[in-house]
Amino acid sequence: MNPLLWIALLLLVGLAMMVLEVFVPSGGVLGFLSVVAMIAAIVSAFVEQGPTLGMAVLALAFVAAPLALGLAFSWFPHTPLGRRVLPPPPRPEDVVPDASRRRRLRDLLGQRGRASSDLLPWGGVEIDGLPFDAVSEGGPIACGATVEAVGVQGAALVVRGCPGGPPAPAAAGLSPTLEAFDFDDLRGNSGTPRRLDSGPPPKQA
Repeated sequence: MNPLLWIALLLLVGLAMMVLEVFVPSGGVLGFLSVVAMIAAIVSAFVEQGPTLGMAVLALAFVAAPLALGLAFSWFPHTPLGRRVLPPPPRPEDVVPDASRRRRLRDLLGQRGRASSDLLPWGGVEIDGLPFDAVSEGGPIACGATVEAVGVQGAALVVRGCPGGPPAPAAAGLSPTLEAFDFDDLRGNSGTPRRLDSGPPPKQA
């Protein structure tokens, strides 16, 4: 067989097995054979045709292999196997919140309602007797407070509290001011502070 034809055949077989590995998973067997075939083509070109043709075949292999793999991976999703292996891309309505609901929420901008739960900052509100998920624009808003819709975030309303509503809920278990803290608990029974190194207080007669 003509040496040039043999070199070209080895190169083509190597590229074909590389593409076939994408469509017919073989655990790397076809990929290994494709690399062996291309290396054999390059070595044969160097040995039988000289360094000039060897370098040409080497450059061709480096260009053709990524190109063949790119075409194979672009075709793969359209094959029956590719459609079974790769999940279909998500539909816009599955990624973006319901467009009609977002339009309904935007129609509520500027309207007032009341908080149906404490917004810390997430909670619920009622506008025109209908419940909506909401998030407070600023600080916490107490249940029952009057709120105004000022924006839309995802599938929830952004609301702010209106003047005149109930005060915001305070964090449970915390005194609002230092004056409410009983410092007398830190003193002795006599009401006089004791030094830590003064020993126990004297017994009362």
